[in-house]
Parts: sequence; structure tokens; C-alpha cells
Amino acid sequence: MEEWVGKRWHQLITHTASREYLSAQVHLDDMRKTLSVMLRALGGDAGLELRPSYKVHYQGRRTWLQKLAGSGGKIYPTWRDTDSLNLPPYLAVFPEPALNRDLYLWLAVLGSHAQAPLHPMKAVFHTLQAYPIWQPRYQCLVQAYLSLRPQPDHLPAALAQDERRVQTLLQQPELLSSLDDLPLLFHQLHPVALWLIPSPTQAAAAAAPLSEPPLPEPAPEQQQRTDTQQRHRAERTDMPDGRSGLLSFRLESLFSWTEYLPIDRTTDDEPDPDAARAAEDMDIITIAQDHRHSAHKIRLDLDLPSAKYDDIPLCKGIPLPEWDYRQHSLKKDYCSLQVMLPRQAEPQALPARLHHTARQLRRRFDTLLPQREWRSAQIDGSELDLDSYILHLVDRQRGHADIPAVYRDSSQRTRDLSCLLLADFSMSTDAWVNQQGRVVDIVKDALLLFAESLSATRDRFALYGFSSLNRQKVRFYRLKQFSDSYSDITRGRILSMEPGYYTRMGAAIRYASKLLEREASQQKLLLLLTDGKPNDLDIYEGRYGLEDTRMALHEARRRGMTPFCVTIDDKAESYLPRLFGQNNWVLVRKAEELPQKLPLLYSQLT
Repeated sequence: MEEWVGKRWHQLITHTASREYLSAQVHLDDMRKTLSVMLRALGGDAGLELRPSYKVHYQGRRTWLQKLAGSGGKIYPTWRDTDSLNLPPYLAVFPEPALNRDLYLWLAVLGSHAQAPLHPMKAVFHTLQAYPIWQPRYQCLVQAYLSLRPQPDHLPAALAQDERRVQTLLQQPELLSSLDDLPLLFHQLHPVALWLIPSPTQAAAAAAPLSEPPLPEPAPEQQQRTDTQQRHRAERTDMPDGRSGLLSFRLESLFSWTEYLPIDRTTDDEPDPDAARAAEDMDIITIAQDHRHSAHKIRLDLDLPSAKYDDIPLCKGIPLPEWDYRQHSLKKDYCSLQVMLPRQAEPQALPARLHHTARQLRRRFDTLLPQREWRSAQIDGSELDLDSYILHLVDRQRGHADIPAVYRDSSQRTRDLSCLLLADFSMSTDAWVNQQGRVVDIVKDALLLFAESLSATRDRFALYGFSSLNRQKVRFYRLKQFSDSYSDITRGRILSMEPGYYTRMGAAIRYASKLLEREASQQKLLLLLTDGKPNDLDIYEGRYGLEDTRMALHEARRRGMTPFCVTIDDKAESYLPRLFGQNNWVLVRKAEELPQKLPLLYSQLT
């Protein structure tokens, strides 16, 4: 009973002390598509990623009720860094949802214009100058926001003066361009929801520079992401010397004591099952580097099997370039691609479970076979066209002396088309789908049915797969070349494929484009089948990988090819329009339907 009363009391006090209107809140996920379109329409950095911000400590003035409830000490601010615009995961500033949506739009406009060396708060004035159409909406937000801020008459004298100053700056943003103490305003006053703040990460890095290089961020295949996708602040600290066994810290008025335990997670055999939950409860995740050296160092690449059990390489590494968007340059011979064959590939027949679907698809694709087409009213031809001849006689009786077009001829209607399908076989395809099978098994069934369908059309097609371990180990699997016939050998190669490693997509697309460019066909289709974003062990993560993939696709288009992506990634809408364009990709929401839908998508494309 006491626990129930305490829980209800906590909920009551927290709700009463909150300054948010949760009944009118608007979530970032619901606004993400609109904000992305607007960012691209403004002509700013089209590759800017929208991310949810994390809570930061706010040391301004709190009411006694907030202190009692233990709330109000953290907020979700908005800031802009090099690769992303960080927005609150939800907005409940105003009592009306429409105003909260307008606030999201305003923060996106402000973030698209707030670039270094311009101070983020000073960007308000420059943004309104660049987009005068936002003046009325901004003033509407300001008037609604001023009624929610603390009244200066009810504040102490020092804070009242600063509050009047902030309200004046909100109404007259041109005054922001001449101020030098803007960061001070954020920390001393009630936070301003209509302004951006400096990036907390860059500010912390500037305050405490590190001598050692930053640790690499783990790839998505290695991360166990939570449903909340919550982000946290991180900081480095010196390794404790172990002489002081106890550490003390102050949490509000409560003094707590804890003991430092030197647990080396790099050598811990068993992962902590509660690590993810513990990380969610932390405001700041602190890491330290142990500078002790081991007596012996053994370097083993545990990700690659020995040459005896690895797939069969067909050639030496092929050097390929890679695009670095930060330097705005193409790094020559930066990657090395290895063409390979699956080692355990034995000729196999089509699995019995696919026979029925394959027959249906072949009958449907029979309509795309080359057919004989007759053309009438020709000047020369193999047969006399009676209808044209009669019309010609009538015209002669009327005095018309046109050149007689009284023959007809036939021609073979052919499809001048080549298609290269590039499939992603990274480790993420080892995941299960609704307990019906692995993604990789669904991809293999899709490739088999795709090949069965196209073998009935006489279209030239090739099948390849790819994965990567780093820039020097991009693995490119040859399943079927354009010159190969579709046979049991091809089926055996497809069925022997297994998932592994990562997704360095740009290098694979560049080499696939070279293969497709050799084709003499007039129409060339580069079809990419994937289940997630490009990533790899090194810096090929986040925007770097996306920008390199985008540049590789741009190079393919300049060579006259048509790239198209088929994906099963539910988050594809956040990055694929930037890479392929709005109409050159499709999401198959139910992965188990991919084998039936892939051939049909091809027929619609061609």
C-alpha cells in the first residue's frame, strides 16, 4: 500500500511541476518526412541527418515544486553539428499541437541555416533575412511563447533584468547579431525553445582535448539497439589510480558513496545482460583508457577464416576509389576489391519448394519474349499490303500521285536490355524474419526466382553478391556473369552463399558499374538488393558511407545506367531518397514476400 501511494504521489507531483503540455505533444518521428523534404527544399545541406537529441543538464532557475519533484534539471535542446541536426524527440512546449508542429518546422529552418562560424543563436536573424516568408510565423510563435515564459515582475531583480533582455531578443532578433554573451543566457535563464545551442559534443571536446585518437564507433551489425533509440552524452576521464578506494558524489541533497571496481571489459568473457538497460539510465557515459601494456601482444584476425576454408579468390585485389565528402575529393585506389566464388558451390537443381512459383513466373514472363511484328504501308517489303494498295488506286483516280506505299514487312521485336543484380550478403542478413527463416535464405530464393523469370525473356542479366571487412577486403561474389547461361552451376553458387561481414556499398557499386558498362545494350539496369545502410569497420559509417554510396550511384548514372534499389529496411525512407531519388527505390515491408515481388518489380521497370 505504501509503495502504491508513493508511486501515485510521485506521478502527481511530477505532473504538476512539469511545464510541458503532454496532451498536445508532437513526436519527431511523425514530422521526420516533412522536415526532410523541407530541408532539401531550402537548398541547404541535403545530406543533413535528423537525429533525436539527448537530455543535457540545465542549471537555470527552477521552481520549488520542480525541486520537490526532482525535475526540470534536464532539457532536450536543439543543436547543429557537421553531419546532423539534433531535434528534441518530442515537443510539448505549447498547449496546441499546431504550434508545436510549427516549432519543429522553425527549428528545422533555423538548423539548415545555422552553420559555423555563425553562432547558433545569432542564426535567428540571418535565417529570417534569408527566408522573409517565415517572419509572420516566427512572430506568431514568439507571441505564444512569451505568454508561457516567467514574468519578470515575479523574479528576483538580477534574473528579472536578464529575462526582460531575452524577451526583447525574441521580439527583435536583429539584436542577437551584436551580442557576445549568448551562451551565458542559456545557462542562467529559463531555456529558450526557439533558439539553438552550441553542440554539446564539440563544446566538451574543445574544453578537454584528448591526446589519443577517438575510439571507433561499432557498426550497426554489432550494436544491440533499443526501441527508444535514445542517445547519451559521453565523456572521457583519466583512469583512476586505484589508491582511493572510495568515490563520493552529491545528488541534490543526498550524499552517496560507491566503490570503484577496475573491471576490464576488453577481457571480460561474459557480456553483461543488463548493460543496455544500465546505459539507458545513465545521463553521461564516461570511459577511460587503461594505459598499461600487456607482456605479450598477439594480433589475430578472428573474422576471416583460413585460406583453406575461405571462399575462392579469382584475382588479386582490384583498386577502386572512394569519395570523402569531408575533403570533397575522390581518394584514388583507396579500396581493394576481391572477386570470389563460394567454395562449397556444387551444381544443384531448383529446390522443390520453388517449382510452383517458378512455373507461374515463367508463364507470365513468356509475354516478354521477342515477337514478330508486321508494319503496313511500306514503300518496300516482303508482301503486298492489299489495304494500302486499294487506297493507292483510289488516290490515283482522284489525281494524287504520291509515292506508292503498298507493301508490308515484318521485323523481330527485341528488348535491348541488360540487368545486373547486386545482392547484399552482409552479416545483417543472418537475422530471422517472423520465425519463418533467415533474411539470407529469403534473398537466395529471390535470386533463384529472379533468374528463373529472366531466363524466359532472353534478357541479358548477371547476378553478384558483396560484403566487406574493411576498405582492403571488399568481397565481390560472382554468381552469374552476362556470358554465363543460367544452369545448375548458378543455382549451386546462389544456394551456397552465407552471410558475413559488413556493407561497403560504394566500392561494390563502382565495380558492378564497370561490368555493366561493357554491355552493348541500350538500356542498362543496375538493381541493388539490400537490407540496411552502408557500413564497415572503419570510418565507413553514418554520413561518410551514405555520401560515398551516393557518389558511386551518381557515377553510374553518368555512364548511362539506371540504378534501382529494392530493400526490406523499415528505416529506408530516411536515407534512400537521398541516394536513389524519390522514385528509384521500393520498400518490401514483408521480407517473406521478396521472392515473389522481385521478378514482378523487374517486369514493371522494364
